[in-house]
Amino acid sequence: MVKEKKLSIREIIYYGKDTSIYESLSCISKVKGSFEIKRNEIYKHKDFKNNIFILDDSHFDFLKLIKRISSINKKNLIITASKESISLQTFQNLSIFLKPIKVFDLYKDIIKKFRKQELEFKINLNESNLSLIDPKGINLKLTEKEFRLIEVLLNNHGKPLSKENILSTVWGLEAEKTDYLNTRVLETLISKIRKKISSVNIKISIKKNKNGYLLIQNA
Repeated sequence: MVKEKKLSIREIIYYGKDTSIYESLSCISKVKGSFEIKRNEIYKHKDFKNNIFILDDSHFDFLKLIKRISSINKKNLIITASKESISLQTFQNLSIFLKPIKVFDLYKDIIKKFRKQELEFKINLNESNLSLIDPKGINLKLTEKEFRLIEVLLNNHGKPLSKENILSTVWGLEAEKTDYLNTRVLETLISKIRKKISSVNIKISIKKNKNGYLLIQNA
């Protein structure tokens, strides 16, 4: 089992009167320590740009609030509703959990959004000059292979990627040709990238577990 990376505390805003969803997520968040969930009924002056929002169909202004939040922050809006409350075709591009909800699936979706936020907002890749840029403006120059490797790990959103997939994507090798020599080439490249990252103190790491390699954001 892959040990889950502990994220910094982030805030989730829950809109709705269904206490079972709110209380279940509150219990999980206390155990995991991954986020803080708050209930809120007032939204007229709320900043919808940064937080993750859970909107339940028990909210008195459910449809209006869907429209308001999704127009500003669609990717961080999660809807929990009965099938009768929504049109799946109308809201097909939104994250929807139909009741009865599997709370741990909802939790996993929240964590996935957090991880995506961390990588999206704190790491930028500049393909024109093959560089990685952190929030402080530190610019790390990379070789083409180094750039492609970080790119494929970044695009995998914090999930491990097998060496076979990496060798196939970065080097164009077929799975049956990923022998010991090619594995050593991959490990050597990762070692060089780690040294470069360490030399400029950028807060990311390439980690390895039994499922492959992944890019994580350091605290």
